[in-house]
This record gives sequence, C-alpha cells and structure tokens, in this order.
Amino acid sequence: RKTMCQLPDSASPIIAFENVSFNHAGRELHGISFAAYAGRVTVLMGAHDAGKTTVLRMLLGLDIPDSGCISTCGKPYGTSRIPKNVVSAMPEAISLSPYYSAGTYLRWKALWAGTSDSLLDGIIHMTELQNLLTVKLHDLAPIGVLKMRFAIALLPNPKALIMDEPLQTLDRSGTNWICEQIRKQANRGVAVLIASEPDSRLRPITDDVVVLDKGTVVKEGSRGQLWKED
Repeated sequence: RKTMCQLPDSASPIIAFENVSFNHAGRELHGISFAAYAGRVTVLMGAHDAGKTTVLRMLLGLDIPDSGCISTCGKPYGTSRIPKNVVSAMPEAISLSPYYSAGTYLRWKALWAGTSDSLLDGIIHMTELQNLLTVKLHDLAPIGVLKMRFAIALLPNPKALIMDEPLQTLDRSGTNWICEQIRKQANRGVAVLIASEPDSRLRPITDDVVVLDKGTVVKEGSRGQLWKED
C-alpha cells in the first residue's frame, strides 16, 4: 500500500498576511499581519465577529483585500485564486445522497481534484475509511461523515490546510479523531490554520496562536506564551 509522501520542512511561511485590510458589509480587518508555517498548527482565535472567517474567505479567493499582501509559499497571489494544491479547506458538509456510496462519492471528488490513485489510497487509509467505502452516504454515522470531510480536504495534497471551527458540534470520539488527524498532517509538514473561538480542546495540538479582536491582531506567539496551562 502506498502512503502519502512526507512534505518538505520549511522555515518560510506557507501562508503570510502582511498589513492586510478589508472593509465590506460590516466585516473588517485592520492591517493584520501573521504567518502559518509548515509543520505547525496555527490557531486563529477570537470571538464570533473577530474576523476569522474573513481571513479564511480570502485564502479561498472569496474576498479580496482592500490593501496589503497575502502570500502563499513566498509568492503573492494578487487577485487570482490560490491553487487547491497549495491551500485546501475542510468542507463544512458533504452530500448525504441515498444513491451514492462513500467510495463512489470520494472517487468522484478525487477525479475532480486530479488526485492520483496511489494518493487516494493513502488518504483512505490515513482517514480510516476502508470499511466505509460501500456504505451509502445517508447511512454514515457522524464520525463517518467527519472522516469523509477530512479526506476530501486532503485530496489535492495541499501544503496548507484551513479549518473553520473544526470541533464545533463534535462529541469526544469525533474530537479525539480530528485532533489526531490534524497533528498527523502537521507532522507530515502541512501548515494547518484553524479558525476557532477559544476552545481548550485544541490546546494539546496547537503550536502557535494568533488572537484576533474586531479585525485586529492583538496577540500572537507560541502556545506556551499565549495559552497558559490550567
């Protein structure tokens, strides 16, 4: 069985925001600067209206900064969409069609993403989907849906993985599973950027923290510096 290849380590940021500002429809960013590095889990932390989702939308090409620069792998991306093999997001939901199996749906998504058969095989094993491939989508348990969502995010073999409130609504088993998977990706060299309200469940897997408040970076640093142990 072939597995996903180890990504190269890098001292340069995979994602970098430099003095980025944005103001539209009540959503604002005020000259924010931060970076997410290969092999590290960065948590973008803040309240509901802090600006976290706007940051993620910019990385997905859904919002364009009014000023400042966003770079991926050292290259400014301007107004063009960042390729999914650089930045990929975990989908918030998947189709729960009664007609398609998990395996059929995943293979269709892989074809769309240009994923090789060997990479797809590695993702299936990494996300523990081997025994769910014949299950109809609408029959998947919540943990099965979670595994599918995460697997789909990995299909482009991205250098950066972004996630919006990944622990929201999860029970303990789901939380434990996704946290283990996040750490595995960081250990491969992926830069993981998580947008989340303060959540102590993320603390064990976090390397760096960027605190947003009303569209402004108010603090940033390592977990040890900013997220004190109880």
